[in-house]
Amino acid sequence: MKLILDSCAFVDLAIDAPTLTQEAKSAYRDMGNDLFLSVASVWELGLKRSLGKLDFDIAGAINLLPKNGITILDITLPVALLVNELPYHHKDPFDRIIIATAKINDMGIITSDIIFSEYGMRTLNSRA
Repeated sequence: MKLILDSCAFVDLAIDAPTLTQEAKSAYRDMGNDLFLSVASVWELGLKRSLGKLDFDIAGAINLLPKNGITILDITLPVALLVNELPYHHKDPFDRIIIATAKINDMGIITSDIIFSEYGMRTLNSRA
């Protein structure tokens, strides 16, 4: 299965947060899954870090992605166009990019955000 991590799920996974669900851990460990992270998450986390809202070594975590089997996805033109067509269940532009990326690439999303499920795609809860 192809799965994209939302920004919070990525941080939780990177720091092995105690709130990470068994479902998310199992999805990460399952070698049959292909895991992805949108460059939008890197952008979002960088902004939060620069504003002092996040204490997280983004560059260090990003450098470990290939070793951990996670592929970075760019924001493509089809994704950018789909963001504008999505219903406004979710207002966060970074989350809308992740949702559009998942839809374009036929992926499920690992997230703790219940609003993602309103877009008619498979979601795996990342937080207990």
